[in-house]
Amino acid sequence: MDNQKKNLNIMAVAAHPDDIELNCAGTLALYARLGHNVTLAVFTSGNMGDLEIKPEELANIRKKEAQDSADIIAGQLLWAGITDEHVFPNEQQRRIMIDILRQADPDVIFTHSPTDYHPDHRYVSQLVFDSYFQKGLPHIPGQKQPACRFGKTQLYYMDNVAGIGFLPTEYVDITSVIEIKKKMLACHQSQVKPMKELANTDMLEMLEVQARFRGFAAGCKFAEGFCRLDAYQRGLTRRILP
Repeated sequence: MDNQKKNLNIMAVAAHPDDIELNCAGTLALYARLGHNVTLAVFTSGNMGDLEIKPEELANIRKKEAQDSADIIAGQLLWAGITDEHVFPNEQQRRIMIDILRQADPDVIFTHSPTDYHPDHRYVSQLVFDSYFQKGLPHIPGQKQPACRFGKTQLYYMDNVAGIGFLPTEYVDITSVIEIKKKMLACHQSQVKPMKELANTDMLEMLEVQARFRGFAAGCKFAEGFCRLDAYQRGLTRRILP
């Protein structure tokens, strides 16, 4: 990574607790190791992620799990608390997203791909895209946070679960931090049992297999893959990923 600028503000914005850990926690761990400021923003409370635990109780559990995960890399947790499965690219939720981006004032944003499998993921991706310029405009009405820098942020779409339909254009070698990535995901114990029951999926195994698969393409043991958004005011002439 080009280290001309120190103390970058690195931000991951995801729909649910554990999305970040599955798809980009290794890269965040590397940024944290290099001394950069890392923010993990979770848009929903994940309160619909169990067949038996009531939503209010589950929301509290999942927020603590997300905080425990962020603490492993000394990251800041931003928690929007939107009802799980109820993300929509509307005016109200855009205002929330604008304030989230303003709080972090990011140099780099990681978020879901627009072609992800889950509607909450797709709509969070859309909200991040839609809020990109608004974060730097000081006269947007109804915002709680003051405007941050206009533009000057690189946006990367992170991989999706199983990698279906996602072709990375850049890779990050996370071999040195794969155990940290696993440890962060392991904080989300409330999801281990439901994922086995609903999707016959071992989350930690899924994490390792996908990282190993991306590693084959990247020429290393374990990797995370990303697609950079190339659009006006987002151009980059140097590599910024670790």
